[in-house]
Amino acid sequence: MRFRFNSTFPNLNIQVMTLNNPEQTLDPELDSDAQVHATQNGETGADETAQKLAETEEKLAYLAAELENYKRQTNRRMEEDRARTSRRVFDQILPALDNFALAMKYAGNAQDVNQLKTGLEFVAQQMQTSLEGAGLEAIPAAGQMFDPQRHEAIEEVESDQPSGTVVEELQRGYLYQGEVLRPARVKVAR
Repeated sequence: MRFRFNSTFPNLNIQVMTLNNPEQTLDPELDSDAQVHATQNGETGADETAQKLAETEEKLAYLAAELENYKRQTNRRMEEDRARTSRRVFDQILPALDNFALAMKYAGNAQDVNQLKTGLEFVAQQMQTSLEGAGLEAIPAAGQMFDPQRHEAIEEVESDQPSGTVVEELQRGYLYQGEVLRPARVKVAR
């Protein structure tokens, strides 16, 4: 007994027929209308299979092109979102930078150091507010218990505070949307 393998593409059913009796399949559940008879159809079955294969390849190429277009559009949208976000942050920071430039301009002529200090504190507060609006927040440090996830210990010092307490903040640390952007550099009590 010799076997011939045929395929019907619409349902992707694979049929096995004997060459001695093409009407008899090894899978009795397949309906006879869906079977391809190699002995009766001859070249017609091969042409139909080749045509279906070509159609399938064309559909596959179309889907691959659609996927590439989707990737390009997604990347373009992500870049546009990044640019909009950056622009929004810059729009919030620019007024603080303008005020800082004014403070620097008048710093050389300042008669009263307290006025200069007040102006710089105002600019620093304006900058802090702008950055908080963009999702940046300062990590609390001085007086807090040392947290290795948020603090970087630079030095251990003698102190009347309990061991492991942050005594001094040397460099402010920041969180961006709840994640550590930069840990605070601190001195810790022994």
